[in-house]
Amino acid sequence: VGTEWDPKERIFRNFGGVMGPLDEPVAVQKWARGPNLTATIVWIDPAHIVAASYDISIDVEAEFTQYKPPLQRPLRPGVWTVRVLRLWERVAEARFLVMPLAFKGREPLRAEDHGWVHGGPPGNVYLEQSFQQLANVLKLPPSEPALQEAQKKTTLVGKPLEAWVDSSVRAFWVTGDLCSEQTSSCPTIGLCTKTSWSSLSPDPKSELGPVKNDGRISPGKTVHKSDVYESWSLRPSYY
Repeated sequence: VGTEWDPKERIFRNFGGVMGPLDEPVAVQKWARGPNLTATIVWIDPAHIVAASYDISIDVEAEFTQYKPPLQRPLRPGVWTVRVLRLWERVAEARFLVMPLAFKGREPLRAEDHGWVHGGPPGNVYLEQSFQQLANVLKLPPSEPALQEAQKKTTLVGKPLEAWVDSSVRAFWVTGDLCSEQTSSCPTIGLCTKTSWSSLSPDPKSELGPVKNDGRISPGKTVHKSDVYESWSLRPSYY
């Protein structure tokens, strides 16, 4: 599940998988060869609201299937679940995070924006019809306690809101590596210029020299990807 799906390259261009309440996620399934079948895809929001349910047909030649349900926004922040069912038996499941917003337009989210941007869609209905009648079939916990907890979070501002964002990030991502612009007193932190991922690592392709007589291009001056002081990388922590 992600955004910016590239059907030609079959990758999500949103490499970090970071999604917020105003994004439009798409679910992609990869299949092994087998007989034709019909599968049911169900989307469940953090308050155990069944946001969407639809069937997809998979023929023997299918390798990937994809669909972006036209969910009403804002999406409720928290951990979402997408289930793949066959005859209403779960065969696969993926969880993804819709992060709460602490900033909007590079400015801290205003108090008057919190209620609607973190409150989910009107009436807790994501499509033209409600699918909540499937909750018993899917054996979901009662939604009322989760809705009450979600409603409390819509009032968070300032430091409590930032703490909510941080705890959400920690649940889905782990620090992959650290680096520093200058030599650090900590021996485990290397120089950013020695890494392959940092924005300070050399990027020799960013500048090219003049064309030589033999038609070859002279290597240009090695530059850095951007002027920042410290960098880190994050990688998703799946579960």
